[in-house]
Amino acid sequence: MNMTKSTKTIFSTIAVCIVIAFASVASVNASDSDIAFDDSRGHQKYQYQGNKHKMNRMTKALSLSEAQQVQIKAIKRQAKEQHQTLRVSIKQFKTAEKQLIQTKNFDEQAFNALHDTYQPIFAQLALLRVKTKHAIFNVLTAEQQVKWLKTIEYHKGHGKKMRG
Repeated sequence: MNMTKSTKTIFSTIAVCIVIAFASVASVNASDSDIAFDDSRGHQKYQYQGNKHKMNRMTKALSLSEAQQVQIKAIKRQAKEQHQTLRVSIKQFKTAEKQLIQTKNFDEQAFNALHDTYQPIFAQLALLRVKTKHAIFNVLTAEQQVKWLKTIEYHKGHGKKMRG
């Protein structure tokens, strides 16, 4: 068969595109089966570093004393322990939610029923967060409290979240 150079180039380009397309489809299929929607592999490592970083920033920004740092760490540790008890329920909610998401047709009533079932858990988590912030706030001096509130307002105005 006698082909011109441009025809060979076109066929070569098409062949490369087909190989790339099959390779990308294969890698997508492999990654879909390996990774869930909210895979948290390695997430805890970064979360720990983030919490440590937050504490360092808070210590520096508010000039926390050693005693205050110890108190705040104890408050956060206690909150984490209480959160662990609710974590099982939240995982069950996420599993059920994932099943609803993966259905062909979304059932809004089923989601609302699921959400209503877990509403007490959500309320407990919200209460735990607020109590933790309240306890930390009361460890601070009056000047530190004012500075913390100003920092929170600043971050709200700039579209950033600051969790304490």
